[in-house]
Amino acid sequence: MDYFVTTQLDRLPLDRSFIMVDGTVPLWKPCSWDRHWDHHRLGGAAIQVEEMPLPIAESIVGEHRIAHPTAPPLCLVTTMVDADACVAAAWVQLSRSCLMDPDIRNRLRAIAWDCDHLTVPPELADYGEFAAKGVAALKETAKQLVDSLGLDVDRKQWSDRQYEQYYSSAFRQGTEWLVAAARQERSWPGEQGEADSYWQLLQGDGAQILAEQRIQLFTTPTGSIAFFDLQGIDRYVDPKACYQALQTIVPALDSLRPETIVLRDHRQTGRLYTIGSLPLHPQQKGLDFLRDRLFERLSHAEKAIDPSSGTWGGRRTVGGSPWNNPSRLSPEQVVEILEKPLTPLEF
Repeated sequence: MDYFVTTQLDRLPLDRSFIMVDGTVPLWKPCSWDRHWDHHRLGGAAIQVEEMPLPIAESIVGEHRIAHPTAPPLCLVTTMVDADACVAAAWVQLSRSCLMDPDIRNRLRAIAWDCDHLTVPPELADYGEFAAKGVAALKETAKQLVDSLGLDVDRKQWSDRQYEQYYSSAFRQGTEWLVAAARQERSWPGEQGEADSYWQLLQGDGAQILAEQRIQLFTTPTGSIAFFDLQGIDRYVDPKACYQALQTIVPALDSLRPETIVLRDHRQTGRLYTIGSLPLHPQQKGLDFLRDRLFERLSHAEKAIDPSSGTWGGRRTVGGSPWNNPSRLSPEQVVEILEKPLTPLEF
């Protein structure tokens, strides 16, 4: 089984059939033997497996091979590797009998929830700590691939192909770990202390965010929006560190607007934005960036500055600036567009 992570259509191998999960490569059109699920679309589920079927008897992958015996070899594809994508890729490889086990299904769902929403819903509360450690363990062990793949420790030096190599390897590693755990062939991520160092790093990042005053509250007529400036930090910072630091400044997070903005360095020179939402904020359920055409409006503003810019994208409560091009928008411009009500635009 091949694994591939990309956002570029021309990088997809021509000699493979695809099972694409948790995202859609822009402009990709499935063939008759391809399978495709993308909960990031308008009206999509909270996590990817919430809208994926159970296999009839064998695994989804096994049934696909029986139904399409002449199809090219399968390749699992996602656009951005994370624990939710790995859960979905594991789901298609597990048998119905395995997925019908409530504990296994709840463990997979909880990991996906913590990945995408930084928490779990009430019905999975008993799996909350397990899920948080699982997501952290998958992230922490993925870092070890930098050495094993012989990549430069400075990620800014990586080429596009090296990024694909790293993320595709992390996709494989995380998925195969979950498959083996569900089949009781190894322990679940985080159960052997793999996340301990990650939690220490998370606490340190939260302290750094506070000490360097990287949190700003943008005041709007309808409330304040939390903005996190992570530029100049040359490693991944878990959003949980941001929210923990924010709660030190604003203990009652529901006094803020539910949206959040995170600014990081793009791997090219420039800005990379993520627009998300505060976990368990009472107004979070009312957010819908797709319904409000937020990403279209941000893309429109981006192209007004540089017609060759990429487009913003995402799902109902999270998204961001172009993957392949740095954003030209200032934080103030992003806040202004986020605050504006939806108006007709010509694109």
